[in-house]
Amino acid sequence: MRRCGIGLVFLVSCHFWTALAQNLPPAEETLHAESGHTAGRAVSSPIGFAPGSRAIQLAAEVKALTVPTPENARKWLKTLTAEPHVAGTPADYKTAVFVRDRLQEWGWKANLVTYEVLLNYPKGKPSLQINRPMFKKLELDEAPLPADKDSASSNAFSALHGYGTSGDASGQVVYANYARPEDFTALEKLSISVQDKIVLARYGGNFRGLKVLNAQKHGARGILIYSDPGDDGYAKGDVYPAGPYRPGSAIQRGSVQFLSHGPGDPSTPRGPSVKNADRLPVDSRFGFPLDFAGDDPMFQPSQISVKDWEAKTGLRRQDYFATIPSLPISYDTAREIFQVLAGPNVPSGWQGGLPLAYHVGPGPAEVEFSITMDYKLRPIWNVIATIPGSVEPDRWVMVGNHRDAWVYGAVDPGSGTAATLEMCRAIGEAVKNGWEPRRTLVYASWDAEEYGLVGSTEWAEEHASTVDQKVALLLNVDSAVSGRELDMGGVPSLRDLALDAAGAINDVRTGRSLRELWIDARRTAWNAASPLNLSDPIWDDAAHGSLSNGGKPRWRGFIAQMHPLGSGSDYTVFLDHLGIPALDIGFSGNYGVYHSIYDDFTWMEKFGDPEFLTHTTAARLYTILIMRAAAAEVLPLRFVPYGEALRDHVDELRLIRARQIRGKLDVPGRAGPQSPDAVETSDVFLALVRAVRAFQSRAAELDMALDALAGRDAVSPRVLGRINDSLTRIERSFLLPGGLAGRTWFKHAVYAPGVTTGYGAWPLPAIRQALEENKPDQLKSSIDQTVAALDRATAALGKVMEEVKGVSTASNPAR
Repeated sequence: MRRCGIGLVFLVSCHFWTALAQNLPPAEETLHAESGHTAGRAVSSPIGFAPGSRAIQLAAEVKALTVPTPENARKWLKTLTAEPHVAGTPADYKTAVFVRDRLQEWGWKANLVTYEVLLNYPKGKPSLQINRPMFKKLELDEAPLPADKDSASSNAFSALHGYGTSGDASGQVVYANYARPEDFTALEKLSISVQDKIVLARYGGNFRGLKVLNAQKHGARGILIYSDPGDDGYAKGDVYPAGPYRPGSAIQRGSVQFLSHGPGDPSTPRGPSVKNADRLPVDSRFGFPLDFAGDDPMFQPSQISVKDWEAKTGLRRQDYFATIPSLPISYDTAREIFQVLAGPNVPSGWQGGLPLAYHVGPGPAEVEFSITMDYKLRPIWNVIATIPGSVEPDRWVMVGNHRDAWVYGAVDPGSGTAATLEMCRAIGEAVKNGWEPRRTLVYASWDAEEYGLVGSTEWAEEHASTVDQKVALLLNVDSAVSGRELDMGGVPSLRDLALDAAGAINDVRTGRSLRELWIDARRTAWNAASPLNLSDPIWDDAAHGSLSNGGKPRWRGFIAQMHPLGSGSDYTVFLDHLGIPALDIGFSGNYGVYHSIYDDFTWMEKFGDPEFLTHTTAARLYTILIMRAAAAEVLPLRFVPYGEALRDHVDELRLIRARQIRGKLDVPGRAGPQSPDAVETSDVFLALVRAVRAFQSRAAELDMALDALAGRDAVSPRVLGRINDSLTRIERSFLLPGGLAGRTWFKHAVYAPGVTTGYGAWPLPAIRQALEENKPDQLKSSIDQTVAALDRATAALGKVMEEVKGVSTASNPAR
């Protein structure tokens, strides 16, 4: 993330800090909350290095940065995208062996790690037809393009959803926009029910699995999901092959697992998919038992009833897995349905980009579709590679990228694999040239991510104790390159490390540092979206009895932050379940072929990264970031940015609650606040504010201490090891022992995916869930639960602080 120093600055006036600070190197410019005026400066410290080791580190980095090349990145991507390689297929295995062999060539110790997991493949071809007002068979194949030979492949899977169920569904069509809870509420206000209907929904707004969940909860027989050209097609620009956007026949495959309830192999929700694992009873057609009333002998009821399955597993079948069939379709096919769909015109915001007026239905359009799945336990292959650390070998710095794809996956995830392979090659060369990582490096090439983060989740669950004890941080790379714009997400304690690394890499096209470009983009977005930056009494010192600011209000300006992590990629098990600080970094752009057959090498050469310069830039950025994280004497975790982010998250909750209450104002006969003042002065969040302020104060003190400690040479490795051990426990302090309400697998008190979003983050999720579900009683307990987690984290900061204070001013190798 970004470079050090954004946010509050607290002065610590004691002789210990004065003496320690005298050993700091010359002060660098920092980012200030009030102005951020130095944000654009490229600064490469690097963070956490003692003065005596900085020159050695920087010299090693200079050599390493010459290793990644566009030619090699192009070569790796071409090999990885030679054929479709869905998880568990022979082609997928070939990519695993290829990655393992390259890593071994470059000096990594690399092995395949196999799991058997539940996966579904299509059995035969799906079908879709309009039955009324006329009969018409609809197209479910993507059109081959003369300009792209890979767009015609007999090995590509047909239209399907990972973890979708088999079925034959027919009925009238109802258009449900994005199939979010609020969309079904809007239908109810129109007195339109989806009971026994076929839902037509567009991608976007929430994870596709939650669209299926919402439809089946409302009694639908099935759901068709398409990519609307207004969101992902010609309304954005020229379509492939003339441009980068989604063409009319493109289909977005993907998983419909209920991701916000938990990822991984759904047959082993209580642990990893190891040999003799305790598995749920599975069904070869439906994934899990389904009471199916049909005449076709192919779809007879399962041997075990749903009632018996629920009694045996303790799970509610409908809330756990798809019970209705779903099918991804193209917008060309969706247009055929819209053309015969009547009923009311759609509510505001529901009109998409197809050249016709959208109607909700139902009728006269009636459709029928059928899809058959083949569920089996199938092998998948993670590749795990290591380079041992020389000083702290039991402290790990991890990089993870998945390798499986729905078809070719040139962007998702091939670009990530190509870029991280070049990173691994550069680090291997650095080691050959004499650079020694202080900590052990672990590179993981995950499998079956597309089905539901399966490979990473099963590995991390199997090795949960080791991960908890050893992993200091994780860099996750998914789609590394779909354009040129740097996109960084992660926990705020890693912001300064990310910005530090970005400051060391120049964009070859502009000559400016990645740090400058990223900060400028974030500031521009903030300028466009931020309201007037007025003082906020709830956060001002004056409101808390402090006159340290002379009783004057604090004015809060631009503060650069990475976007928060929710789910949808392999960092999920590490951050949300195990409390490992994580980053997710890539370069984004006009990517309109997501999860389609057209996400191939030709698309990348024409539109994504023709010169493979961005792949090379990504590889260099990852190289610097990981080399610094692995070699710094003091782990580059800094917590002032975390405190600032916590304040932003609390303010977001305050705004949600204020809007909820404002909607109830001035209603005759209604109890409760009846004026805006009553809303804004509500004290429901005061305990949370106090907890954040305490964290901020301790974070500022600790960051100053850590920078001072890193500014000294000859501190005992044993002492530094103890302090680094304690630093890794701070993120773990946010974990909730019992997990989040209704989805206990998610344990992080600050970051989790939204219950209704699946991908998108709900910061401070326990409180956000109580607000979204309008549960006042749960709101209080959630605030108490979250405050307790923040207090634990603040105490963990204090523990590190005491350990740093205990370091004598003279080196003591015996300690």
